[in-house]
Amino acid sequence: MKITLIGYMGSGKTTVGKILSKKLDFDFYDLDALLVKSKNDSIYNLFKKEGELSFRKKEHFMLKTILKKKNKYVLSVGGGTPCFYNNIYLLNKYSSTFYLKMDSYTLFKRLSLEKNTRPLISHLSKNELFIFIIQHLLKRVYFYEKSLVKIKICDKKSIYDIVQEIIKSISSLKKYEKNIL
Repeated sequence: MKITLIGYMGSGKTTVGKILSKKLDFDFYDLDALLVKSKNDSIYNLFKKEGELSFRKKEHFMLKTILKKKNKYVLSVGGGTPCFYNNIYLLNKYSSTFYLKMDSYTLFKRLSLEKNTRPLISHLSKNELFIFIIQHLLKRVYFYEKSLVKIKICDKKSIYDIVQEIIKSISSLKKYEKNIL
């Protein structure tokens, strides 16, 4: 089984993914980390040097490479990954997608602390950041909501509760698949 975690930046995809992969004894991949390694540069610099569209193209090709892997894994993707190049359809076709859903205020609190490492928001004031998150999230929710499973109210749950909810959902998915076949 291939599991992909999607959601807005700061929603905890990488943290949840690492713990989930250990619980399931699956490999863990972080798409941004793989891009950094392959390009020998930071996400921030890749955005800054080449622009978002060039970055998204590289991201798309890296995603297609990972989705071809036949082993069991948990994949964490960047917040924008599902929103470009029909990636959400690829993710849903070749993996089970889980949307880690969070409210904009919690995302704001988290991202205020991480602003300098995030190329899309590094230049924004606190007021601009809050407005940006709300507007950006509205555009991206359309794609996130296409995920197979929505893990709601993640901001009110512990990481371990989220992991357990995903594991429970996986069990339900397996039962459903058996009934179809």
